[in-house]
Amino acid sequence: MSLVNSTTSGTTRHTQTTDLYGGLDDTPASGLDREALLAHLGRKVLHGSRGRDFASAYLTTKDGGRAPRMYRVDSEALGKCEYVQLTNKQYASVLVVDIDLPGDAGGHPVNLPEQVKQKFSQLIAHYLGPAWVGINPVNGKCQAIWLIDPVYADASGQSRAMTLLAAATHDLGQWLGHDSHFSHRFSRSPFYTGDSPTAYRWYRQHHRVYRLADLLAGVRAMTGQESYAKPRQQFSSGRELIMAVKARREDAERFKALSQDVEAELAGHLDQYDPELIQGVRVLWIRTGRAARDETAFRHALKTGHRLRQAGQRMTDAAIIDAYEHAYTVAQEVGADGRTPELPPMKDRQTMARRVRGYVTTSKGEAYGSSATGRATSAERKALATMGRRGGKKAAERWKDPDSEYAQAERDKLQKINVRRSQQGKTRRLRIAAWFLEGVSETGEWPTINEAVQAFDVSERTVRNAVKDAGIELPRGRKKKPATP
Repeated sequence: MSLVNSTTSGTTRHTQTTDLYGGLDDTPASGLDREALLAHLGRKVLHGSRGRDFASAYLTTKDGGRAPRMYRVDSEALGKCEYVQLTNKQYASVLVVDIDLPGDAGGHPVNLPEQVKQKFSQLIAHYLGPAWVGINPVNGKCQAIWLIDPVYADASGQSRAMTLLAAATHDLGQWLGHDSHFSHRFSRSPFYTGDSPTAYRWYRQHHRVYRLADLLAGVRAMTGQESYAKPRQQFSSGRELIMAVKARREDAERFKALSQDVEAELAGHLDQYDPELIQGVRVLWIRTGRAARDETAFRHALKTGHRLRQAGQRMTDAAIIDAYEHAYTVAQEVGADGRTPELPPMKDRQTMARRVRGYVTTSKGEAYGSSATGRATSAERKALATMGRRGGKKAAERWKDPDSEYAQAERDKLQKINVRRSQQGKTRRLRIAAWFLEGVSETGEWPTINEAVQAFDVSERTVRNAVKDAGIELPRGRKKKPATP
C-alpha cells in the first residue's frame, strides 16, 4: 500500500515519510561512511569483542594481569567484532546513547517506537540529530552516536571536559529514554560486517561534528532546562572595575560598623527606658532636622534580625522588611526635612532582608556588598590582582626590559594563542562551508544564511565570509526563512 495518495503533492509525501521515519535517513551505511567515522575517531586500534562474553575480550599477560584485546582499524578481524569501545577514560571523540525502548522487529527507522521517532525528529529540526543510528532488528531498540570535538583527561579519567561529556550524555539519554545501566564502554560496533541475525543495522545521517558545550546547550534549550551561562564582564575598563570594588568595600565597612553598634542595643527590655528611641527606633541624623532614613531603617532591621535569632524565631523576609519599613516611616516623620518618601522598591527590600539574614547567621561583613553591581567574577578578581597597586608595579618591573626572558616568554605565549585562534576561525569557516555543501547535496536546495546563523550560533557576517572564502555563490533573491522559536 502506498504511503500517500498518488495525487498528493511532493511536499505532503515528504512530510508523511518524515513522520514515519522520525526524520531519519533509511539508507544503510556504506564502506566510505565507516572510513569517515574511523578517521574521526583518530584511533589506529580499537578494543573489540566478538560477542557478549566480554571476558574473552581480554588477554592474560605473562605476569598474570589482564590486557585488552586490540584490533587494527584496517583489519578484517575488527569487522568480526559485534561490540567495540569507541571511547576510553582518557579520550573520547563520540557521544554514545543506548536507547532501551522496544519497538518492532525489522531493523529500519520505521520500526523504532513512536516516542523515539518523535524525539529524533525534534533533534533533527534543531540541527542536533545523531550522526549514526544503529537499530536492533529483533526488538527495535537502538543506539545513537554523535560526533564531537575530541575531549581528553589524565590517567585518572578526570577532567572538566569529561565531566561535560557525562552531563551531555546524561541529558540526552534521559530525554531519549536511555538504558541507565549502560556502561558506555562496550557498545554495538558500526564496523561489524558479519552475518549475525541480531547485529545492529547502522544508518549514517550526517558528518557534522559538534562542539560539546554547544550540543549540551542546544539540548537543554530544546527541552526547557536551564543552561549555565558564563558571566559576562560588567566593566568597560580595569579602572572602572577597581572603583566599583572600592565602593563596594566602603559600603560593606559602613554597614559592618552599623552592625557592631547594634550589638550594644540588643537588650530589648531596656528600650523603654531609652529617651533617644522614637517608637522603638533609634533615628540617625545627618544634621539637625534631617534624618538618615536608609541607615536608620537598615540598622533597625539588623537589630530585629539579631533579636529574632536570639529568641529562636525564624528570620523571615516579611519580619525583616516590616522592621525596615517601620523604621523608615519613623525617620520620615521626624526628619523628612521637606523630602518625599523614597522607600526602595520591594525587590531591593528583599535583597536587604537576605543580607541582614546572611550577616546575622554568619557574622561576615562581606554579605553587605553593593546590590547594583553584584559580586566580582573570577576574571574581574584577576583583573584586580593585576591592576592593583602592587600588581601594577610588579608588572611594570617585569616589562621594563622588553628583551627580558619574561617578556619574550609572554610574547611567545601570546603568539601561540593568536595562531590557535586563527586556526579555530579557519576550522569554523570550513565547517560552515561544508554544512552548505552537505545541505544542497541532501536536499537539492541551498540553505539560507539565517539557517546557518542559527545552526552555528555565529553572526551573519561570519557566515557570509565563510561562504565567500569557500567560493560558494548562493542564489540571490531568496526570502529569509523565519527563525525557529
